[in-house]
Amino acid sequence: MGNIFKILAREDSVKTDNLIKVLSPFGEVEVILDVEGDLEGYTGMTGRWLNHTTAWDLLFKELAEEYTWVVEDDVAFNQETIENILDTFESDESDLISNWIYSRIEKTRWGWWYLGRSLEEAMLWTSLNCFCRISPTLIKKVKEHRDGHGKFLFHEILLPTLSDTRLDFKETQFKDYFNNFHWDKSEVDLESVSEYAVYHPVKSDDKHTEICRL
Repeated sequence: MGNIFKILAREDSVKTDNLIKVLSPFGEVEVILDVEGDLEGYTGMTGRWLNHTTAWDLLFKELAEEYTWVVEDDVAFNQETIENILDTFESDESDLISNWIYSRIEKTRWGWWYLGRSLEEAMLWTSLNCFCRISPTLIKKVKEHRDGHGKFLFHEILLPTLSDTRLDFKETQFKDYFNNFHWDKSEVDLESVSEYAVYHPVKSDDKHTEICRL
């Protein structure tokens, strides 16, 4: 029951309701929504909306420095899947547990590296953080970065780059759970869903509900 979950969304929806029902038995759940207008000093976290305040920016506004699971609302999984993941990583102390974690050297052609200009280029990392866990140490470093620069940086660069230790789901026993986890919805097979999987992105409310109820 000690887990902390933050669901990030543009608005309350069927998807946020689904995730609350799935996650609530395992800990504290909060939905963080985008806001109308922008909050000074709380921008920069999302690539396409760098100058706007989103749920990703608000996440760190009053975030306690505790291990925290972050879930975007178009991620879908059932209770058995998340229970297996939580049990396995309960004692893991990695700063970041996420997906598609690559260094600047490993993924030279990634199109967003230029957004990491406030960090040392040779030290940059990237990760796909639609479903991830962040550590107390990483949360503190993210807040310190905002304090020092007056705003955040694209989270797909900021989180892995500020992490001292990183763990990619695809390098764990759960790698097959993430066969349909991608940034591009055309790469995700939702025709025959598995009960042991984490899906992203799932834009259909009906399909999201089906997966969460498996």
